[in-house]
This record gives sequence, structure tokens and C-alpha cells, in this order.
Amino acid sequence: MSNWAQNSIAECMQAGIVSGRNGALLAPKAYMTRAEVPVIIQRLLQKSDLI
Repeated sequence: MSNWAQNSIAECMQAGIVSGRNGALLAPKAYMTRAEVPVIIQRLLQKSDLI
């Protein structure tokens, strides 16, 4: 993971938007699955009080 992205990813994990694969394992260069995309969008919208 690039140095410039570490703080942003840490904030997303602390906010509960991103949880990583298998709980804590991050795979920053892996492709996202179709199932992962809507989960992240839902969490982001919930944290933003938009849904």
C-alpha cells in the first residue's frame, strides 16, 4: 500500500466503512468483488446519515 493512502485507509477502517478481507487482511491491489462494492457504498451512506 502506498504511503499516501495509509491515513485514508486507516480512517475508513476506524469508521467501519472498510473492514478488509477476512476481517483484518487488506488486499489493496486485488480486484473488488460485486458483493463488496454495494456493502461499502451502503456503509458510507449510513455513516453519512443519507440512509
